[in-house]
Amino acid sequence: MRARTAFAAFVTITVTALGTASAAPALAAPDDVVAVRAGDGLDVHRGKYVTLGGCQTAGQQGIERGHWDRYQCAEGTFFWNLWTNR
Repeated sequence: MRARTAFAAFVTITVTALGTASAAPALAAPDDVVAVRAGDGLDVHRGKYVTLGGCQTAGQQGIERGHWDRYQCAEGTFFWNLWTNR
């Protein structure tokens, strides 16, 4: 009976964790992966993001805050790279 209760708890925790993983905010990726350079004068690398949506959100927030005028999310090997013009 104990094993059944433990298994049920494990399944509940796993399902909950998987369900919230898709709703979690994008995390910046580690810096040890080589970035793919964007074109069009966007020469400042601002970070790596796990999802395209996370990269776009960060780029748009930078524009809204006045940190840069343009941004591009370039697809890398495993991550999206945020490039800006300043």
